[in-house]
Amino acid sequence: MRILFQVTATPLLRHFTDVVLTLTRRGHHVQVACVENPDELPVPAALKGQERIEFVLAPAGRSDAWRTAAEELRALRDYVRYLEQPFTQASKLRGRAFRKAVKTLSDDAHRHVSMSCPHCREDVSDAALIGALLEKYPGAPAGLARRLDLIESAIPSDRGIDAFLRDARPDAVLVTPLVRTGSHQAEYVKSARALGIPVGFPVFSWDNLSTKGLIHVQPDRVYVWNEVQKTEAIDMHRVPAERVVVTGAPRFDRFFAMHPEASRQQFCDANGLEASRPIVTYLCSSEFVAETEREFVLQWIDEVRRHPGLAGCNIVIRPHPRRKAQWKGFDTGRGHVAMTFPQSINSDQLLYDTLHYSAAVVGLNTSAQLEAGIVGRPVLTILAPEFADGQSGTLHFQYLLRQHGGFVECAPDFESHRSQLSAAVEGRYNPAAIREFVDAFLRPCGRDREVAPILADAVEELARTGRPRAWRRLLAGAQYGVSRPFGPAVPGSSR
Repeated sequence: MRILFQVTATPLLRHFTDVVLTLTRRGHHVQVACVENPDELPVPAALKGQERIEFVLAPAGRSDAWRTAAEELRALRDYVRYLEQPFTQASKLRGRAFRKAVKTLSDDAHRHVSMSCPHCREDVSDAALIGALLEKYPGAPAGLARRLDLIESAIPSDRGIDAFLRDARPDAVLVTPLVRTGSHQAEYVKSARALGIPVGFPVFSWDNLSTKGLIHVQPDRVYVWNEVQKTEAIDMHRVPAERVVVTGAPRFDRFFAMHPEASRQQFCDANGLEASRPIVTYLCSSEFVAETEREFVLQWIDEVRRHPGLAGCNIVIRPHPRRKAQWKGFDTGRGHVAMTFPQSINSDQLLYDTLHYSAAVVGLNTSAQLEAGIVGRPVLTILAPEFADGQSGTLHFQYLLRQHGGFVECAPDFESHRSQLSAAVEGRYNPAAIREFVDAFLRPCGRDREVAPILADAVEELARTGRPRAWRRLLAGAQYGVSRPFGPAVPGSSR
């Protein structure tokens, strides 16, 4: 079989490396189609030089008169979703989508709407304007969403992308991350559906379905990590339930298989720590969650040290992979504090060793909390008012909290946090509850089953069920140049 995997850039393959390798080992050909020149971008080392993997440059969006109109339409749709439930409290997510919409509609000239009240002359902020409109017209977002959805269904597939897919002749197309705000990737789903080529969307990360844009054109399959993401796909993106396949998270396969490379003494010696003292690791978050985390970390260390049972513990700070530069040369001026820098954008051996030798782990809101759960370590967080939008203002943060069925202990203030952290360091936590959540969230098909082969099986099934339809449509398109619209069914139509 021929599988075309469309990604915006080759580094994004890092979450699907083992899926691609599994497909090639089974004799399939995988063509990776990037909109940026693949020769100029890093490729996961395991995928380099593979005979059955081909990297090609793909069209970067539409080439016809619909290009600008489609981009503006989708930017508006991505924003309007944040005006409805369950996003009414997600002000930070809504603000980001609003800025993207303004940027798109203004042809990259602006990111905000500036205005003043004609009566009092006071400036009106984006948030105030949105709040006033929602208060006066609470039903408007749903009606607008339906109209925008209808317009999307009228946009035809792009002939340039149609031709690209015909030339590639795939048995199935995979597209990820698909839901990034303003993404052109909906065009690949639209063209694949128009040509009759089965198309699937493997979800890239734990937060993508609830923090990014919409699925603008429905694929034949959406491959999700767990039942939580299945519900998100159905409720937030209107994906028919029969199209959603729960596979687990392939990006963690290698982390599940890891073992510590260094002894505890070696790890502590390498990082200037006392092996006899417990280790507490702080996992830093992305800039979207915590823009000024350095200052908070210093405050957190001082607050933790106030507890008699934590005053002498080792503390390790693990910067976020995308924010290493700001931590270089960082000196806390405090004893028994070390920093372990990420060795790659994905989880690495040093992260595993750090978590393995930690008695407890702390973080505001980061996917690395999941790695800590895989290792079986208790994870704690504290509600920080300055980062409220990046915590309680995002749905995926709630999924990990114990009060919502997760495993992360959440404290409302430092006093409670110190008490919870002390108990965790002393071993007073429930390992079985951590394991149960991790299994359901990351490996719902079985803890001992790697996810990459499960997802590869699902891709093969997709290609087999659609193959006759795909080739008939491809041949018809090549002969007659057929290109038709595809989208949600229009009321009253027979499609």
